[in-house]
Amino acid sequence: NSWWYYSGKYKVTEKFNIETLYSWSRHDFIKEWQQSKLRLGGSYDYLKNISFGAGYEWVVLFPYGAHPVPEKRTEHRIYEYFTIKNKIKTVSLNYGMLLEQRIMEDRTRHRLRLIFGAKMPIIRSKEGETKLGISFFNQVFLDVDKYANDNHFRQNRIYGAFDITISNTLTVSLGYMNQYIIINDTRIENDHTLMVGVFHKIDFRKKDK
Repeated sequence: NSWWYYSGKYKVTEKFNIETLYSWSRHDFIKEWQQSKLRLGGSYDYLKNISFGAGYEWVVLFPYGAHPVPEKRTEHRIYEYFTIKNKIKTVSLNYGMLLEQRIMEDRTRHRLRLIFGAKMPIIRSKEGETKLGISFFNQVFLDVDKYANDNHFRQNRIYGAFDITISNTLTVSLGYMNQYIIINDTRIENDHTLMVGVFHKIDFRKKDK
């Protein structure tokens, strides 16, 4: 598979940010649809290293692979999250939890994501700014509703990438993700995915002249 995505973060006040994302996910490299996801949300920086956020996602899922869903379907998702950041020397760490309400045609599912990530620079400029870095994350997906039938663990995603700084507002990421999905008691999917991302951030706060 290959996932191509744009992620934007726009600071509007000292504490509040607008967050956007579009993910164009393809199967058989780019030949077939896998998923389309559009996200709009906001976050609040409670402290320098603690943030809370919430938002909405419009997700279209397509039949693909050896264990396809029965038909193309749409989900409307509401999500809430918090993250904690830390730094050990040059390594930036983040931990978080994200709760999703997945609104489908016939039911609403609830899912919890447990997230751990790390970033560190490889090449820096003379001024100390990162030119090339590496990033890593792991996400564990747990179903936390009555439909789980005590089978809460559903998915794990592990990811690693090179991050290339284009400017102080733009970063391009190229990486790999392994997606381990438990579909049911007898069906497991293990996807290998190329990840190509563009990360954009803008500070809209008024600057003193």
